[in-house]
Amino acid sequence: MLRSKFPSPVNRQAFSLLEMLIVIGILGVLAAVAMAFFGGAQREAMIQVRDKRNAQEVVSLTMGALAVGAPVIAPGDMRATIDNLLKGTQATTGTFAGRTFRLSELNEEEIAGAMKYLKWQDEQPVYLYGGSGD
Repeated sequence: MLRSKFPSPVNRQAFSLLEMLIVIGILGVLAAVAMAFFGGAQREAMIQVRDKRNAQEVVSLTMGALAVGAPVIAPGDMRATIDNLLKGTQATTGTFAGRTFRLSELNEEEIAGAMKYLKWQDEQPVYLYGGSGD
């Protein structure tokens, strides 16, 4: 009886090269879809962290400026207060007299994002961890 060099479909014990390539292709497509989905979620989380950090910077810089007599607060107007911090203002008393208090550059999107985490309390801006500020 002559044996064939190629196993019959009934006796084969492994995947063919074509089958392996198809499986790898399907896994690649699934991985690309998953990465796109999780990448979008990561971007949203990074924007939220950026907005919270900017809001914290506004509050801490405002408190520091008030402590040394630098007029930055526009009572009841968060946007004007942020604009004052962006322009910068000089301290008038204490060790920091003559030093400028200035907020790092923020674009309109960053300002709007930070304002979601700020509110007025006792004529001063305060940070809201959960958001939904004035």
